[in-house]
Amino acid sequence: MAKIFLAWELGGGSGHLVNFSLLLSRLSAQGHKVFLALRDLSKAPAMFKDVNVSYLQAPYQSGRPKAMYEVARTFAHIMFNIGFGDVDALDTMVDAWRNLIEMVGPDLILIDHSPTALLAARGYDARRVIVGNSFSSPPDCNPFPDIQPWYPVDPQLLEAEEMALNNANQVLRRRGQPTLDRLGQLYGEIDERLLTTLAEFDHYPMRPATQYRGPWMPSGGESPSWPEGTGKRIVAYLKPFPSLAQLLTLLAQTDCPTIVHIDPCPPDAPQRFGARNLHIETRRLDLSRVIQEADAALLNGTHGATVLTHLAGKPVMQFPIVLEQELNARATARLGAGRIGTMQPSPALAEELQEFLHNDSYANVARQFAAKYANHSPDEQREEAIRILENLLK
Repeated sequence: MAKIFLAWELGGGSGHLVNFSLLLSRLSAQGHKVFLALRDLSKAPAMFKDVNVSYLQAPYQSGRPKAMYEVARTFAHIMFNIGFGDVDALDTMVDAWRNLIEMVGPDLILIDHSPTALLAARGYDARRVIVGNSFSSPPDCNPFPDIQPWYPVDPQLLEAEEMALNNANQVLRRRGQPTLDRLGQLYGEIDERLLTTLAEFDHYPMRPATQYRGPWMPSGGESPSWPEGTGKRIVAYLKPFPSLAQLLTLLAQTDCPTIVHIDPCPPDAPQRFGARNLHIETRRLDLSRVIQEADAALLNGTHGATVLTHLAGKPVMQFPIVLEQELNARATARLGAGRIGTMQPSPALAEELQEFLHNDSYANVARQFAAKYANHSPDEQREEAIRILENLLK
């Protein structure tokens, strides 16, 4: 049987593990040995409790780099900020990743938002597959496109890409590995790319024609128990952000039955914000079911939940915290299936929430989106992905 090595370097939350739990449970059951090199091991046991895996701590840059771009305009900026901007720091990180890879001796390397691991795997005799949403899988182009084009044109936009490419090639030369002609080549010279998104949520809309497989959300979790109220049912899956307390107070003042899941949840949240119509849920809910039963959703722009909500035909009000979430939130607004809320406490938030709840156009667009993908089957796409991986292991 084969050895499978999963690398996860960047990002937060358990969303980066969801897609793999479904894939690896099947591959592990077939007798393949699975090794998980994860940035955050804390949630892994719950996510992979039924999978026979071996855990490894993934290397990642924990401190602030000597030089960084405060505003990431391209994927090259992201790479620069996590080590590609410093050749010695990059060399150390690549060495750490390469040691893990050689210790395991994998036949298949799965990459989830792991640029340094992908660089370390260059020249290693194993199949390489990128799995994840489009943000962590840029197209092989030169230069990388501007992912925040709403900012003024930056004449020095390519500086980071040129420096990151030069540093990456220095590291490769030290190891006798083939160098890169362009930074995007790292993401082009792979065996397979499994994009767990849909075209409307591709962070690189200029990407050449490709197969979009949509999100593979896990089943399970507690069934929702809706509180009292005669208004629209609202589900809120959120992480803390500055205007969250104001948002919860406003929701409690409506007559909308509302289920709120906060991660992490402040200990006093159920007592502080709970109301007749608003229930703070601390358990893991069956997200697919609660979204199907809801009339609208409040999210942070997280990718999987955002796409799942659109596929269910429900409007979304987004409160993005990081860049990737902002891009997802802007996609929602661009489609017309929802809007972006104010992130800082403000009187405007009350008006925004009321507009969202009473503007039927959002729900109409969301239903049209769901109708477009009525024949989309996450289960079928997941099965196809498993077949692809199985073929690569033959």
